[in-house]
This record gives sequence, structure tokens and C-alpha cells, in this order.
Amino acid sequence: MPRLFNRLITFRVEGEIYDSDTTAEEILKNYNWKFKEYNDGKDICFLELEHTDHRGKITKLIKVGKTHKLKKPDTEFFLT
Repeated sequence: MPRLFNRLITFRVEGEIYDSDTTAEEILKNYNWKFKEYNDGKDICFLELEHTDHRGKITKLIKVGKTHKLKKPDTEFFLT
């Protein structure tokens, strides 16, 4: 069994806004963020974003900066 860890990863988000009354924060809050792991023997996973807000959209996510540790400690032993 694996050991567990927790880290924080930061992304730079680029997008488009289609009207003058909407802010970038309003667009980001309307997204549903989901993590998908398909367990098909490959090391592939997906971050899925979906929204129904037609005032704007995310066009690009870019990983930036370093990975940060969280206050929750990692496990020191393999879990069984």
C-alpha cells in the first residue's frame, strides 16, 4: 500500500470575459472542478472544469511556482 502526502499546487489562469459588468472572480466561482483518475494501468489523470455561465470562460491553466506543503503531515509508513 502507498504512503500518503498532501501538497498545494498553484496555477495561473487565463480567460475571456464577454461583458463589462462581470469580474474574473465571478467567472472562476461558476466553474465546477473535478479530478478524474481512470485507473487503466496508465499514469494519466485529468482535471475537468465545467460551467454554464456564458459571460466568460477559462482558456488556459499554467502551473506556476513551487509546490507548497500543507499543515497536515505526510504518513511516515506504508498503509496496509
